[in-house]
Amino acid sequence: MPRPPRPLLDGGCYHVIARGNNRQFIFAETEAFQYFLALLGRAKARYPAKLYHYCLMSNHIHLLLAIACGTELPKFMQCVLQGYGRWYQHRVGQVGHVWQGRYKSPLVAQDSYFLEAGRYIERNPLQAKLVTELQEYPWSSYPFYAHGTPSPLVDEDPYYAQLGPNPYRRQEAYREFVRRASPYTHVLDAALLESPF
Repeated sequence: MPRPPRPLLDGGCYHVIARGNNRQFIFAETEAFQYFLALLGRAKARYPAKLYHYCLMSNHIHLLLAIACGTELPKFMQCVLQGYGRWYQHRVGQVGHVWQGRYKSPLVAQDSYFLEAGRYIERNPLQAKLVTELQEYPWSSYPFYAHGTPSPLVDEDPYYAQLGPNPYRRQEAYREFVRRASPYTHVLDAALLESPF
C-alpha cells in the first residue's frame, strides 16, 4: 500500500522526528553532534528554512522547522539525514540503514503551538533522565532561549518576544516555562506516535 503524501505548504511549520534504526545510538561523541548541526546549517543555506527549536538525542532528533518552499522539505531532510548517514557509516564502518524508516513531520497548524512544541522538544534530555538541569545538555536550542547563548542555527520563535519586555525577563520566563512539565505531554506523545508523517 503506498504511503500517503506529506502535506507540504509554503511557509509551513513541521515538527520533524527521525530515529536511529532499531533505536540504535546515532550520536555517541561530540564530533557526531557537531557534524549533524553543521549539516543542518548547510541545509538551511540551501533550502531556506527557519529552525525554531531542536534537540539531538542519542538515538533520535526533534526539529521545529518552518520551510519557505513546502516541496523542499524532503530535499532539506534528505540533505541532512543522508549526509549524516554516509558520514556515520564511514565513521563506524557500518553497512545498512542508519535511520529507521521515513522521518515524521506532522504539520504544526497553529503558531501558538510553537513555544509548547519547543518545551516538549527541549525537555527530552530531562525526560530521559540524561541530566537533572537542562543547562547541562548542550545539544538543543534551550541555551539560546533560556540563557541568551548565541546560535547561528536557531531562528527566534515568534512567540518568544511575548514572554517579557527585555532579554533578561524573557530568559527568566522561558526557564520557568520549560521547568514546568507541560500538561499536554501525553497528548503530544500520542499524536506524534500516531502520525503517519
